[in-house]
Amino acid sequence: DVSTRVAQTKIKWSSYKIDHKRDKIGVFVSIVSTKIPYKGTGKEYIGDDITEISNSVKRAIQSCCQQLRVHLQKRNALRDQKERKSRLTK
Repeated sequence: DVSTRVAQTKIKWSSYKIDHKRDKIGVFVSIVSTKIPYKGTGKEYIGDDITEISNSVKRAIQSCCQQLRVHLQKRNALRDQKERKSRLTK
């Protein structure tokens, strides 16, 4: 499947502060078109040999990862600030 291959091989998760082996990340991709090159007759898997589709999926995942990184950084900064505040009040 094209989305699985892109997520596993073409995304550098460490640049988004995500450890993809330890952290549980779910990637769901919905591709809607009338000209999708399916791999089989069951229309379950999209062929991964089409570069336009894999590039589009890669850009979409990277965009989501950037938003996730910002969210994680804010959450970690808030947690660190609370820890510092609790240490200073003791």
